[in-house]
Amino acid sequence: MDRIAVVGAGVAGLAAARRLVLAGHRPVLIAPDIAVPNRGETLSPKAATLLEALQWPHLLDADSTLLGEGRFSVWGDATLRKAPDHVGLGYHLDRAQFERLMRTALFTGELERVRTGVTAIAHRPDGVELTLADRAVISAPAVIDCTGRAALSSGEAAQRRRLDRLIAAWRVLDLPDDAETVPATLVEAVELGWWYMSPLPGRRMMLGLFTDSDLVPTGVARDGVRWAGLAAGTIAIAPRLASLGLEASAAETPPAIAPAASITVGRLIEGRIVRAGDAAATLDPIGANGLATALWSGTQAAGAALGLAEGHADAGAAYERDYLQGVAHQLATQNAMYASEPRFAAAPFWRRRQIKSPETDHKERFT
Repeated sequence: MDRIAVVGAGVAGLAAARRLVLAGHRPVLIAPDIAVPNRGETLSPKAATLLEALQWPHLLDADSTLLGEGRFSVWGDATLRKAPDHVGLGYHLDRAQFERLMRTALFTGELERVRTGVTAIAHRPDGVELTLADRAVISAPAVIDCTGRAALSSGEAAQRRRLDRLIAAWRVLDLPDDAETVPATLVEAVELGWWYMSPLPGRRMMLGLFTDSDLVPTGVARDGVRWAGLAAGTIAIAPRLASLGLEASAAETPPAIAPAASITVGRLIEGRIVRAGDAAATLDPIGANGLATALWSGTQAAGAALGLAEGHADAGAAYERDYLQGVAHQLATQNAMYASEPRFAAAPFWRRRQIKSPETDHKERFT
């Protein structure tokens, strides 16, 4: 039986491995044990169908998820609005716990686990050769690259292109014992970018400022008071922090800084290598589709890899087409959302996101 290799054990990699197991294969999952940062993420209702296809609907349990009750925003003007229910419903996820549940459900002897990194990937006539950090070599008839933003397999042929400099300055805050909150997401546009505030299981609240890396005010990454001071100037975020008793704790320590830039690709299939999850493309989290995309791309990439392993050269064509069409659709939606906020049009963050010709757009985003 063909031993397809999955590199990376995040959501996309675990979904890909599960799909291969369900298809009767015993894949090799190659990834070191690493701590998963829990920045607070949402899972759209569509993702529940994907989990059912993987026979994992039980993973959406009370320990790893909160059922969402809406999405509120201050966007376009100074009014706080509630989005239509189909937009705001879904699940607030403890990603670290969710991935632990995925791993526990998967690691039952149905696959081989290699706990080390991959340092090189080479094409071979009959498959792919992987060189590991310990210098061991693994050959596979096909490989699914789920190595996240590092995108280990993505050389020049992938046509990767970074569209912006978006980062997140974020913290997860513990709610006081007497704080009562509705499990709803709050998004607020500001001159620097936008704030995101969302509950997490375990009585926690994620607070993040999304802006471009070159626009972060001096000292914010080292000074929690400065970061919390930016939140204090908001219309809706500040009152919510105050009502939950989180103003002081928000200022206690500096925020963590995480990359959030949009990266697109021209190719997802390269020989017998299939890219999935963030190794395929990453998009602005304003669309809140990252986890669902990871689940979908992991399962679809597994199907493509199975076909490639059997020698069908065009096996990944449909997956690549559907993925790239989805990226184009989400970028259009993202552009429309940024265009709907006119209050800060002259500010650098928003000016860079005004729709222009592709040539002008690429030049101005990086100036």
